[in-house]
Amino acid sequence: MPGELSPLDFSLHDQIGGQPLTPENVDLPTLRGYLEEVEKFIRGDSTVTLGDSRVRIEPGSVRVVAMVAHLLAAEVQSDISKLETTGDLDAVPVRRAEVVETWQSRARRSPTRSYSIRSAAHDQPLRITSETRMQHASENAWIAVEKYLSGKVVNAGGKQDPNVHLVLADSGITQRISASEQQLAAEKDNQLYKTVTLRVRAEQHLRTGALRDIRLIEFLRQTNEVDESALQTLWKYGAEAWREVESPSAWVDALRGNS
Repeated sequence: MPGELSPLDFSLHDQIGGQPLTPENVDLPTLRGYLEEVEKFIRGDSTVTLGDSRVRIEPGSVRVVAMVAHLLAAEVQSDISKLETTGDLDAVPVRRAEVVETWQSRARRSPTRSYSIRSAAHDQPLRITSETRMQHASENAWIAVEKYLSGKVVNAGGKQDPNVHLVLADSGITQRISASEQQLAAEKDNQLYKTVTLRVRAEQHLRTGALRDIRLIEFLRQTNEVDESALQTLWKYGAEAWREVESPSAWVDALRGNS
C-alpha cells in the first residue's frame, strides 16, 4: 500500500584495538562513509531521494536498519537474492555492484572487517567477507595484452600511487597508467605536456576494446636526429645496386608493364 515502509538491515563488523566495533566506539568518518554506501546500495541506479525513509542505528557491531518504501525494498530484496544465488555483479544495478566491490576489497585488505545485508524476506543475511568472490560474469572477456600508447602526458608522479595520465592521440581519452617511482625517476627529460609513446601491459575487453589495470613498461625513445653515417652507407649500397640501370624510372615502368 502507498506509504508503507519495509526494513533493510545492514551491518558493518570490525575490530578496534581488539574490541568489536560498536555504535559507541565507531569514528565519525567510518560511520559517515558507511551510511553513504548504504544509501548508494539502497538507491541503486534509481533517482529516488529517500526523503520518506527512516533510519536507526542499533547494537550489533554497527547495524543500520533503514525503513524504505515497500516497492524499493522489494527491488533490493530481489537483487540480494540474485547475488546469493549467482554471485554475478552484472545481475544487479551498477551502483549496487560498485558498493559490493568496495566492501569486498576492504574485507580482503582487512580480514577482521565484514558486511552483511538482510531484508525482511531473508532469514539469512548476504555476507561479504575476506573470502567472498562475487564478480562480473563478463570478467572472462578480459585478456592480458601488451600495447603501445601514444599521446600527451598531462600529469605524472604521485607519492602514494605513482602514475602517468596520458591523453591518447587517436581518441582524446585520458588513460591512467600505473608506474613505479624508479620508472619515473629514470626519465631524464621532463615529459609533462609532451607527446610520447609508452609501452604498457594491460587487460583489454575482447568485445569493447576497453583497457584496465594499465601498467607502464617503458617510455620509448623518440628522436628527430639523422644518423649521417648510416644514411651515407645506404646511399652507397643503393648506388651499387642500381649501377647498371640507366634509367630507374624506365626500369620501374617496365616492371609494371607500362613500357
